[in-house]
Formats: sequence, C-alpha cells, structure tokens
Amino acid sequence: MTAHAATDRTGALRDIRLVYQREVTARLTSKGYFAGMLIMVVLVVAIVLGMSYLGAPRTLQVAACGAGTAKPAAAPANIEISTCTDLEAAREGVSDKDLDAAMAVDHGEATVLVRGDSDQRAQDIAAAMARNWALEKAYREQGVDVPRLTQSMSGSRPRIQTIGDSLQSKQIGAAVSLVIVLFMQIIGQGSLIAQGVVEEKSTRIVEVLLSTLTPLRLMIGKVAGIGTTAVLQILVLVGALVTARAFGGAESSVIPGATAVVSLLVWFLMSFALFAGLFAAAGSLVSRPEDLQSVLMPVMVFSLLPVGAAAAAVGSLDAPWVQVLQYLPPFSGVLIPLQAGVGNISPSQQVLAAAVMLCAVGGCMWLASRVYRNSILKIGATVRWRQALAA
Repeated sequence: MTAHAATDRTGALRDIRLVYQREVTARLTSKGYFAGMLIMVVLVVAIVLGMSYLGAPRTLQVAACGAGTAKPAAAPANIEISTCTDLEAAREGVSDKDLDAAMAVDHGEATVLVRGDSDQRAQDIAAAMARNWALEKAYREQGVDVPRLTQSMSGSRPRIQTIGDSLQSKQIGAAVSLVIVLFMQIIGQGSLIAQGVVEEKSTRIVEVLLSTLTPLRLMIGKVAGIGTTAVLQILVLVGALVTARAFGGAESSVIPGATAVVSLLVWFLMSFALFAGLFAAAGSLVSRPEDLQSVLMPVMVFSLLPVGAAAAAVGSLDAPWVQVLQYLPPFSGVLIPLQAGVGNISPSQQVLAAAVMLCAVGGCMWLASRVYRNSILKIGATVRWRQALAA
C-alpha cells in the first residue's frame, strides 16, 4: 500500500467517523428518541405482564357429589377434585362458579353439570368420572370384584414415550414477536434515514457537507450512526422483555436462549445494512419532505415482504419452501432468526445464509451509493430510480 493510498484511507475513515458521531449525537440528544424508547419499553412490559397474567395456569375445581362417589386416586395437573353431598349442592356450586364442573349421583343416575363458559378440561374430567361410576356400577351388577380388578389394572397402565422435540406454540409466538419487532424497528429507523437525507437536501445543508465529504462517505456515516442508535434501542427493549418475563413469572423456556438472541441481533444488523442504504438513496431522490412517501413506497414494500413470509411460515417451519426461502435475502433476515429462536437450524446453515446475505448487502450498498451520488445534488423535480442509476 502506497503512502497516498494510506492517506486516502485514513481520510475516508476520519470523514465517516465525523458523520457517524454527528448522527449519534443528534439522536442521543433528542428528546423524541428517548420518549419513543420509553413508550416502547412501557408497551413491551405491559404486554408481557398482561400475557403472563392471562396465560397463567388456573386450578380448575371439579366435584364428585352424592352417595357412592369418591375422588380419583390421582387428579390431572391444575385440576382439584373435591366431594359434596348431593345433586343440589353440585348444582349450586357450579351455578355460583365455586366449581367449574361437577358429577353428581342421584337416584342411581349420574349427572354431569357444567356452565356454558366452563373450561373444556373440567368438563372432560367430570364426564370421565361419570363414565367410571357407570362402569363400576355395571361391574358390581355382574359380580365383578371391582377393587381387585382396579389393583390388577394399575400395574398395566401404558407408558408414554415422546419421540423428537415439539415446538411449543408460545415459543414460536415469542420468536415471531421478537423478529417482527426488530423488522418494524428497521423500517422505522430507515424512514428516519430517508427523512434526514431529504431535510439536508431541502435546506441545502448537504451542499455544505459535500464540499468536504464524498457522497459515499456521507451516506455510510449516516447509516452507521442511526444504526448504532437503533441497536441501543433494541438492547434496551430486549432487557425490558427479559426483566418483565422474570417478574411476570413466565416460563423461561418460552424465551429464546442466549445463542438465539445473539443470532437475532446479528441478523438485525445485516438486515438493517441491507435496507438502510436503500432508504438513504430513496431520500436523495426528492427535494421536498412532502414528496418522500412516493419514493419510499417501493422500499417499504420490499422491506415488508419478509414479515409476510414469517407470518406464513409460522405453522410450517419445516416446509420445503421455507427451507429454500430462508437462504434468500431479504427473507433470510427474518426466517433464519425465527428458526434459531426455536432451535430449528444448525450453525453451518446460519453461516451459509449469512454469506449470501453479506453478498446481498454489498450489492444493495453499491446500488444505493450510485443512486445517492447521482441524485443528492439535484434540486427540483423528483429523480426517478432509473434516471439515478443511468446517470
């Protein structure tokens, strides 16, 4: 490397660092930045605590009432079985919501009592107790020794063996929620990049900046600075999520592990780099803030496609189309962390998808820098994407 090349490289890094520090300082000294972060933290905590409260397992109350009834030797989890005197006591308990369901024997007949809003598990337990009572009654009428039969059957119960891992719906839902929140963050921060570019262009500040900087250095510094503040927001949100789940008593298995969280952050950075340059290029095409939405629409649609793919893939993460699409940008930015969040992908597969993503990031950055360089100083009418690329 010659001395001239080394000097150019040092100058480029210095210019990028100056723009980077300017963007980070502007965001971190903005009340809106911290107000938005606080609102998101409050929403995350409220949603997590609310879901933890509503989703907490409730102990169901089921009663066996009347003569000749008894509690089963073992009740299923989260179900408490008690006894009561007769049919009227069972009816009163269910009506007053002291009981979720009851089985009562009256005049030699078994009756199952439930409400319209009774939990299905409570109804099933009460119906099972009624069937068992009727079966024991039939055995006795046929002269069968019921206690001896029960003892003989207790040693012949089937053994349940689980083969393979099952992805819990809550675990998948948590991973999808995190991925979608991160992509919404990408879209929000990308829009801020575009707004910053068009504001500098409309006020002619960009002309002053480009008198000492190249367009590419200005764009890279802006994207890196806003990207850093976006990562800080994500780290705060992840901390709020974990803290809220810990205080809310949610199942720890629902939260993605440390490896999955690291994968999520890495893919967030790559996805942000993929889209951020395109948002900056879109902002350089217009001279007035009111014209920004028209040029942002193609980039917004492009960035929302992975979110739609994630929603479609939730119920079929092993489907062939998902296994192919997860290696293709921009879909890999959502599908790979989603698969990692539920432990459904190997490190080698992530490395392969990351290599493809980095190639796509390089291509998008080259495309964005060309558009940005050819349109940032053009004031007046909106520059079309094709015109900026052909210039």
